[in-house]
Amino acid sequence: MDSGHNIKPIQIENRLIGPGHPVFIIAEIGVNHNGDKDLAKRTIEAAARVGADCVKFQTWRTEEFMADRELEYEYVSGGGLVKEKMYDMFKRLELPLQWHQELFDHARSLGLVPLTSVADPLSTDAALEADVKALKLASEDLINLPLLEYVAAKDVPLILSTGMADEIEIRDALDIMKRHHALPRTIFLHCVSLYPTKDDEANLLRMQVIQELTGCIPGYSDHTVGPEACLSAIALGACVLEKHFTLDKGLPGPDHAMSADSIELGAIVNAVRRMEVMLGNKTLDIPPREQEFRHVFRRSVVAAHALQKGTRLAATDVVLKRPGSGLRAREIPKLLGCVLNRDVVADAQITWEMFETV
Repeated sequence: MDSGHNIKPIQIENRLIGPGHPVFIIAEIGVNHNGDKDLAKRTIEAAARVGADCVKFQTWRTEEFMADRELEYEYVSGGGLVKEKMYDMFKRLELPLQWHQELFDHARSLGLVPLTSVADPLSTDAALEADVKALKLASEDLINLPLLEYVAAKDVPLILSTGMADEIEIRDALDIMKRHHALPRTIFLHCVSLYPTKDDEANLLRMQVIQELTGCIPGYSDHTVGPEACLSAIALGACVLEKHFTLDKGLPGPDHAMSADSIELGAIVNAVRRMEVMLGNKTLDIPPREQEFRHVFRRSVVAAHALQKGTRLAATDVVLKRPGSGLRAREIPKLLGCVLNRDVVADAQITWEMFETV
């Protein structure tokens, strides 16, 4: 598979995503709208203010994926533990299909790319009807092969999270993408489906293994606390970064407490943009300012002591001292045995003009 050097970028709206392009930072609003359209809009606005590239929601129909309505889920909310039936929680946090266009238009008006994770053909079609330019599948749906077939047949970029997935499951998804010729427009995100993810569970190097396996643009969907995992993923080559985002960590709901707020996401965005500059490019080029210091900090060949005209230069006649504006150490073998055409004082820089021509 491609190691990353020859991967072609993917375009989503006006953003080019891939090696050599700015990291595509997704503010994952997800369910943090709490069923409140005004809160959803204000969270979009906050994401724009801190410099995110994209806001992403989640679209599903609870009855489509929940068979057992008695399953319970425990999460941190408002500083305490809450336990409730998963069906009731998901039903309360559904993103109404009729909100799509209004929320997505609002995001675009602020310069953001709007996306949503889709969970079934109906939500897929609703997202495309609202003119989204890419489709996202959450980790739990990487093994939903009928859904993978459905979205792969759509002629749009695809972002697939790989939380909980083993190699066989990733290969199954990969085969579907290949069969539909969707691989060049697919991004695989390393993800750990633990909320929050502990440091020793993040396994960021897995992202590179996924990239080597798929040959696709690599990315990272983060559930850890703090900026460190995000920045490490960028240093390891992530081209997409997804981070859960909330207007207020104290709001009720399953994701607010583990999401980044405006201060945290803003700090991550700023750090990522600095890292992009710091990472530079894979060349051995010397920065212009550093080139200037070569003359100051380096040594060049000087006379070890006073030398008389006619001296045939020996190794003991030269040493290396600052500044570095003269001949370099690599020239010493060529100098040895040459005859001086003048007297040279101690510590004078040796130049080729000091020697008799042959």
